[in-house]
Amino acid sequence: MTIQSVAMKQALEQLRQMRESVRPPSIEAGEIRGPASPLMPPSGEPKVNFTDTMKFALDRVNEQQRVSRELQTAYVRGDDVSLTDVAIAMQKSSVAFEATVQVRNKILESYKEIMSMTV
Repeated sequence: MTIQSVAMKQALEQLRQMRESVRPPSIEAGEIRGPASPLMPPSGEPKVNFTDTMKFALDRVNEQQRVSRELQTAYVRGDDVSLTDVAIAMQKSSVAFEATVQVRNKILESYKEIMSMTV
């Protein structure tokens, strides 16, 4: 096994963990909703709404940025923090923020399109 393949496996595992961390708690991995009601949970399950899902995702992004800031500060102070840990945390928070901005842009684009529709 080469160093590159080990690094790739570690990066893929981190991406999987990040994906799982932003998934709302009521939706399990691999769960597929039926075509008749893709957004309605089966009866007996609590309903998941858009606002709660977005708040959960934004809180996760905020937490990643907070951790990144703390690691940066600790590194600058000279604490026992490796530069690679700081760089990885910064990249994670950067990717999460960029994804959040893209989601926001798509939401705004959809809103504008809906508002421009004639009834």
